[in-house]
Amino acid sequence: MRLLSNLLSISVTIVLLAVLTLPALHVRTPSSDAARLRPAPAPVRTLGVYVDPWHVVRWARDVGATPGMVAKFESFSRRRTIARFLAETQRRGIRQALVSWEPWEPVPARLGTTVQFLPQPGYRNREIAAGAQDGYLKAFARGLRAFHGTVWLRYAHEMNGTWYPWSHDPEGYVQAWRHVVGLVRSIAPNARFVWSANPSLYEPIGPWATGLRRYWPGAAWVDAVGSTVIDFGGRKTYTVARFVPRLRALRRTYGKPVMIAESNTQAAGRVAWLADLRAMLRGMPWVFAIAWSQLPSRGTAQMGAHAGRLDWSVARDPAAAAQLAAIARDGER
Repeated sequence: MRLLSNLLSISVTIVLLAVLTLPALHVRTPSSDAARLRPAPAPVRTLGVYVDPWHVVRWARDVGATPGMVAKFESFSRRRTIARFLAETQRRGIRQALVSWEPWEPVPARLGTTVQFLPQPGYRNREIAAGAQDGYLKAFARGLRAFHGTVWLRYAHEMNGTWYPWSHDPEGYVQAWRHVVGLVRSIAPNARFVWSANPSLYEPIGPWATGLRRYWPGAAWVDAVGSTVIDFGGRKTYTVARFVPRLRALRRTYGKPVMIAESNTQAAGRVAWLADLRAMLRGMPWVFAIAWSQLPSRGTAQMGAHAGRLDWSVARDPAAAAQLAAIARDGER
């Protein structure tokens, strides 16, 4: 009996050792599979991020900030809705989305701005105004209305530049804008439109303001105005202070809430730049949202060696993340 008992003890020990040395199994827990974020219910300023909703929980954990909005770029040429993107956004507990909605077929950045600026048949402003894209627009709008929140559409952004084809023909741009807004609003009442300019810091503020005004579709057709705020580095090294007059001009001229619809900075001096951004925002209560973007940049690709380094990640930089998290906290008050 003692021999049998000893054999059984040895057998149990071997089985336990075998189990303990097996590779750990991946178990999909609620936190890893369907974690929900809890953005502030009524922030004075929303932090958004250009990260898809399938990865936003990890981004929030790494940065230490809870975004209230996720953002993406979407071109007309993809001929699809973003219903799946919005469903996942909603599942993650986020109730705002920003879409930089581009009426074109994207041109490879390596071809340069001259090629990128060429008008594209089927996507010209007057063609859109005449209904050439109505089938797509209606399908896209139907994909928005099931979302239990607000979808901000940054349609045909940076129209006052010379690198996107929709910048041709400002009068046609206004017609296209009004047509798109009217059609989408009739189908998706939760859609809001952001008329988003480029600050064009390389030109004096007077000519910039005059040129921009030609694209204004009218207050009834715009829910918010926006601007890009990016320090590219190199020959386009821009301090935060340089953006202030442009942002104030947008607010003063058009009288709409202001969104910083795309923001980033070069790696060099990033922590100080973000601290300055935070200080600027504290003095601008009418800036209701800021969207952080570290997606690959067309501008950087086209500038080549003349640009700074934008391919760093705030999610892997504790000091920079702390500044961005502070911006998020400021907005919750």
